[in-house]
Amino acid sequence: MAQHERRGGSPPEVEEAWRLIRRGGGRTSVVGIAADVGWSVRHLEHRFRSEFGVTPKGVARITRFERSVAAARDPRRRLADIAVACGYADQAHLARDWRDLAGRPPSRWRVEDELAFVQDEALPLLKASGS
Repeated sequence: MAQHERRGGSPPEVEEAWRLIRRGGGRTSVVGIAADVGWSVRHLEHRFRSEFGVTPKGVARITRFERSVAAARDPRRRLADIAVACGYADQAHLARDWRDLAGRPPSRWRVEDELAFVQDEALPLLKASGS
């Protein structure tokens, strides 16, 4: 998603709406974006779904999620602070999106991600020792 490339036939309004959503970190309202590009919300949603298979609100949700994943990699950051910084209403909203998009809440992902990191670090040591 972060590496979206212009596919050639996308209307400039769709491209601009994409840029506005991404630049706003997923926090810009769809109503505001539609007004900025001169389309109705319904028309923008229809064109987005046709071009990308997802609505502008869906792109905003994924954008917030991507930002929260990057922030959650820092174990010193509290999840409530990450939720606010990434545009979620609260930590429960963040956790719901994580369960929907990652299959588990961020607190569990952090533990599992840390275990994966430790295992990855140990792998070269195991190979070197012949285990």
